[in-house]
Amino acid sequence: MMLSLLRPDRAIRAALPFTLAGLLMAGLGAAAQAGPAADETGFQRVSIPLVAEGKPDARDSAVAGYLFMPEGSGKFPAVVLIHGCNGYDWQVRGQPGWTLAKAYARRYVAHGYAALVLDSFEPRGIYNACGQPMRVGPTRRAWDALSAARWLGTLSTIDHDRLVLQGDSHGGWTVLVTLQAGLWHLPEHFAAGIALYPYCYDVGGFSAPLLILIGGADDWTPAWRCQQMVETLHRAGKDGAVELKIFPGAYHAYDFPVPARTNALGHFMRYDAAATAASWQAIDAFLAAHLR
Repeated sequence: MMLSLLRPDRAIRAALPFTLAGLLMAGLGAAAQAGPAADETGFQRVSIPLVAEGKPDARDSAVAGYLFMPEGSGKFPAVVLIHGCNGYDWQVRGQPGWTLAKAYARRYVAHGYAALVLDSFEPRGIYNACGQPMRVGPTRRAWDALSAARWLGTLSTIDHDRLVLQGDSHGGWTVLVTLQAGLWHLPEHFAAGIALYPYCYDVGGFSAPLLILIGGADDWTPAWRCQQMVETLHRAGKDGAVELKIFPGAYHAYDFPVPARTNALGHFMRYDAAATAASWQAIDAFLAAHLR
């Protein structure tokens, strides 16, 4: 079934009960604290005010962020990292979502990028939306991302013309919504987007180059939806900036280095080191081509 994104929240609400990489639902156990450990270093916690004009939900005011910066001075490109429906697993033993986000952030920092890990859930009093993806839907989360772009633009150390948005699962879906051509009318923009195992749907085009990375065995956000989306764009002559990489045999959340599990909704997830390494190769090549 192909869905229109003219009204993303309405379209997805009408679709199958879409939920994403929920590690709480996989039964990994609860953690004591909600947030990074007090003694963690290497980043700065920041509060990012949401752009007021045109805000999708009047109740929203700010989101939390964790800013990782390279050493030195100058204008750095920056990657905004957004989580899946599991948030950062603040209440899960080992906090695998936060652990993965830090690994991505630190790798980007090592390559000369700033990285802003954005938390759309904790400031709203939510820690997990798996099974209820519209608790904070992609439109609201896209606004979070665009507000983060505006906030980054105020920093003298950030090159606001070289901002990248990356998300996994529910966050990958949000990347697609954020980059939808013609949907947003703010001056803020992203130079490129990276979506890992997102929910794909019918869309008229994207405003920036987009890399989609997904497992061929994903039974939660199936790769065929992304293939169908890209084929539709190709027939319309609008696929030039969209790159789709499918990793045969890889499942949902293949980059989460945690034990294989089947969650409460019956979806299987397993870490795939080869697919993860291939994803990084694809990301490096994509950014080299589009973020000069």
